[in-house]
Amino acid sequence: LVVIWAAKCAHFSALIASAESCPATLFRVTRSLLKVEEVREPFQGRADEFVQFLSDKIAQIRTDLNSDWAVPAEMPRAGLSQVIWDEFEPVTPEEVDKAVKAMNATTCLLDPCPSWLVSTSR
Repeated sequence: LVVIWAAKCAHFSALIASAESCPATLFRVTRSLLKVEEVREPFQGRADEFVQFLSDKIAQIRTDLNSDWAVPAEMPRAGLSQVIWDEFEPVTPEEVDKAVKAMNATTCLLDPCPSWLVSTSR
């Protein structure tokens, strides 16, 4: 048993030392040592999560725009009509992937979908 324990210590010490400059690998080794496992289906509930997040974000943006918006007296009112999209043109998953890949990976408070959510769901 002592020999097995020593071999395991040497093996994991070498893994930790080799992962020193790679945080993702270091966390993976640490997680395996601590026996922390994710017991969740990768896409379970993701669509519902996304729809709820998107709906909440749109509602928050609309609320913020309506509460903070003040129209100066000299600004013409012709272009200020609110457009609500109630119809969408269907797209294929390939078109969505192409559009997502063309975007920058940065995130802004006004983004309807944060980049981390898109990355983890791909």
